[in-house]
Formats: sequence, C-alpha cells, structure tokens
Amino acid sequence: MVRRGRRASLSDTWAADNNSNSVGTFWGVDRTDDPGQDPDEPANNESSGGSSDDFASVEWELGGSVDWSQIPDDPNVSSEATPTSRYALHPDDRIWRHPSELQYVAPGSGQTGPLSGRRGVIGAGLVGAVIGAAVAALVIGVVFQASPQVVERIVEREIATANVSASGTRTAGSFTVADIAAEVTPSVVRVEVIQFGRVIGSGSGVIFRDDGHLITNTHVIENADSYRIVLADGSVFEADLVGADRRTDVAVLRPTEVSDTKFAPATLGLTSALRAGETAIAIGSPLSLRGGPTVTVGVISAINRRLQSPQGDWLYELVQTDAPISPGSSGGALVDARGAVVGITTVIAVTEVGAEGLGFATPIEIAHDVATDIIQWGRARHGRLGIRGSDASAQLLPPSHNAGVLVQSVDLDGPADRGGVEVGDVVVEVDGRVVPDMGALVVDARMLQPGDMTSLRIWRNEQLLVLKIEVGELN
Repeated sequence: MVRRGRRASLSDTWAADNNSNSVGTFWGVDRTDDPGQDPDEPANNESSGGSSDDFASVEWELGGSVDWSQIPDDPNVSSEATPTSRYALHPDDRIWRHPSELQYVAPGSGQTGPLSGRRGVIGAGLVGAVIGAAVAALVIGVVFQASPQVVERIVEREIATANVSASGTRTAGSFTVADIAAEVTPSVVRVEVIQFGRVIGSGSGVIFRDDGHLITNTHVIENADSYRIVLADGSVFEADLVGADRRTDVAVLRPTEVSDTKFAPATLGLTSALRAGETAIAIGSPLSLRGGPTVTVGVISAINRRLQSPQGDWLYELVQTDAPISPGSSGGALVDARGAVVGITTVIAVTEVGAEGLGFATPIEIAHDVATDIIQWGRARHGRLGIRGSDASAQLLPPSHNAGVLVQSVDLDGPADRGGVEVGDVVVEVDGRVVPDMGALVVDARMLQPGDMTSLRIWRNEQLLVLKIEVGELN
C-alpha cells in the first residue's frame, strides 16, 4: 500500500536534492552497472542535502515514536493526524514493511548499522558455504575415484553385451518393423532363373554367409541352366547351384566369381521360442518387382504344421503365418520381432480365387542344417532310424510323459531294428529331447548325423527303457 497526501519527509527532500548527481539503491544494495554512474567518476560521500548519517539518525528517531504497522490506508489521513505511538515497533522487528519505510542510501555513503552488519554475516556465510562445497567435492572425488581395473571390467562388459545383441538375442519389441526391415533387407536377394539365356522365373533367397552363399527353395531353382542374384542395392551377380534337397525344399546358391564384395549375412534365430500371435515379418522379392525386396507384416499363426509340397514330399514342423506371401517370395525370409530370421518362406495356400492368407516357412534350424550339409558334402545327409508310426494316445503314454510316438512298423535290419525297437513301443524321447509327435520324430531323425550313436527312451510293458541306436543315412 502507498500513502499519499503526507508531508515531505527528510528522505523525500534528500532524494530530490540529490537526484541529479547521486545514484543509489534501496537498503544499500549497490548497482555497479547503473548506466547513470560513470565507472571512472569517484563516488560522492557527501551531498547537498546532508550526509547519509544524518538521514539515518532522523529516520530511526521517527521509528522509535511511531508504530509503523498501524499506518492508516486512507490516503487523506496523515501519520501526524493519527498518532500510532501505542505500538512502537521498529521495522526490523516485523516481517513486512510499508513503502514509506524504505530507506534510500547513497552510494559510498559508508553507512553502518544493523543492515550492514547483517550483510557482512550473510557474505561471510556464503563464502564459507562455497569453500565448504569445494572441499567436500574434492574429498568425494578422491575417495570415490575409480581404479583402472574397474573401468576395464566395465568396458569388457559393454563389449560382451554388444556381441550378444548382434547375435539376435535382443528383446522383443525393442525395434520397430521399419528398423528390422532396414537391417534384414540387405540379406534378402532376388533369384532369377535362366534357361537358354532367358529368364523363365524368379524367387527369393537369404544370404547366410559373408561369402555370398544363400538359401532358397528347391522348387525355385528347378529347370534352369544358370542363375542370377540381384541384391537390394541393385548389384547383380551370376550364381551357381551348390546343391538342393527335395525332402526339405532347401537349395543353396553362391556367386560364380570370387570377389572382394562383403555380403551381409542375416541373423538367424530359433523357432523353438516362437509363440502363436507374435509379430511376423515376411521379406521377399515377389513378381520380379524392381526396387528391392517387399516387406509385409502379420503374426505367427501356428507352429509344427505338416504339409505336402508341390513336388509330393511331406514337409514337417512348418511355421504358419498370415503375413502376405506372394508368388516370387518363395525362398525369402520370415523374421521375428527381434529381427532374426526364423524361417524360409516355402509354401502358400492358393485356391481358385487366389491366396487364402496362409503362408508356411521351413524352420531356419532345418534349412541351415541342410544348407551346411550341402556345402560340406554336396548333398544333404539325413539321418534315418527306420521307424514308422503315429501320435500316441494318452492311454498308451507313461505317467511321466504327455506325448510320444507309437511304433507301427520297423524296417527290417534297419537302425531301429538292430537297436532293439519293437512294434508297439512308444518313443517318448530322442537324446533326452521330448518327442511331441511323429513329425517331430521325423525331423529329429533327419537332423542326426549318419554314423552317430543316438539314444531312444521308449515305454514298453509299463517300463521306461533306453536303447542305443547307430544312425543310418536316408537315401
């Protein structure tokens, strides 16, 4: 609140007389950057209206006889007309001050008193706080300074984490579909099938080695005398057929000429951890479209599907997806939400009206195992047990297992026959792995190395037995 109509006080007169040649602030807070003061001009310790000491003494004398908290708000009433000496309070004893109580102090006046003493105490406290903080920081830095050995361990741990991430063990959902597509697309190629110098068909392929070896489908490369692969960036390479396997519909191509080109192999995952409903990304080159691979998105619809290929062979343990797969995408990549290839797209369901939204992919474990055999041996080497059977019903299973295969026939003088397997046995494990159905037993047998010893756990006459069998080779 501002009082009006009062007579001019000593402070008013002093301020008016010194307005032209003195600069100051309230309560002695100096403003060294005031544009009205020449920094080279010496400060005036005296003014025409009297010294600041005189001003202060008069003001405090008034403060001793007037209750500053009871000054009326009425602008027409003066402090003389309404004496308030009954509640004599010094301004320093209250938490608020009236605007008329503000003391004007001239710069360089040298005024001393309670405020200047208080400023000294505050300044000393601030200086002490700054010094204390600096000392504390120095002590903390010395006490908690990391040793070189600790830093070295941290660096090693970061490197190990980076390697794990590059191996495809990232957390699901940590990357968007666009991120995954950008990472996997350089590993997916278009395969052009050529006969008599003319392109008669096309498909897709997935690079799995940095020397350019790639996996595709057997039905893609049939009836051709040469091949050409086109990378995502448009680079073109002549290719040779390394080998093909009709049983799994897996074939391997490689660039014809050895070059310094470093191909981008895809990160391979596992189908054993897949669940229905997870995100599935199909990347391939449908219809020989130019401009790079096509990306479509869906979900993992089911796993462990069994289906007959167009060539008449039965394909086992297929991964089903509703991600759109068009003709020409066969041999492409089915990718999970972690950016790892979990399957090679192989079959699409088609009726008279077109695709039914069902696509199937060969598990990457099977495709990679067959491709490795083809590169090493020139052909796929499938293991053979010589057993034919069907999924066992719950009444035929041991109490310790909830799935198995009922043996319906055994090849005469075959591996299982020589190992002691009989008709009516229930196979529940192969090398310690549970056998959920006949399809899984076929796949497990094919992935065994011919000549190796394997163990079968069977249920016979209310007993669990373990039989040792030498794996044969499937012709």
